[in-house]
Amino acid sequence: MELHRVTVTPLKSNCYILKSGTDIAVVDPGGDPEKILERLAKLDGQVKFIIATHYHFDHVGALKELKERVSAPFLIHKNDVPFLDNIIPDQTLTEGDEISLGEETLQVIHTPGHTAGSICLLGDGFILTGDTLFQFSYGRTDYPGGDDFQMQQSLKRLQEILVPGMTVYPGHGLPFVIKS
Repeated sequence: MELHRVTVTPLKSNCYILKSGTDIAVVDPGGDPEKILERLAKLDGQVKFIIATHYHFDHVGALKELKERVSAPFLIHKNDVPFLDNIIPDQTLTEGDEISLGEETLQVIHTPGHTAGSICLLGDGFILTGDTLFQFSYGRTDYPGGDDFQMQQSLKRLQEILVPGMTVYPGHGLPFVIKS
């Protein structure tokens, strides 16, 4: 799978563009829709999904414009739907859902804590963690829907999933590889 990182918004959120065959998924289009569309134009493929790891504006800020321009369905965890501002998802996600992209599959891992519906997307040898996990820290839990206990449980769960050599693509900051 090809993975492209586009840094958007003044908060330097990471928008990820995943491509398998001719299928493309855009994950966390937080802002700067023209920047995202410019990157998409360089890829030979069709956007099949727009996915948000959680509802915060710096991860869905470009959603409406992007959705209008590429006509792809928007997916988000069901627990974050009540917090969306005038956005209705085309499909809600839950733990264990699988998203087929070309020849590959992304597995939805529900990791509440930063928000009630925070998710990670697990692929072959990599994981997109949104604002659940960063290289040297984890997401804040003091926003609406956040919960410190749930975050600690989610981080413990990720410890079981992450294996040496796996690349972590966080919602902010640089990707990193699990060492041990």
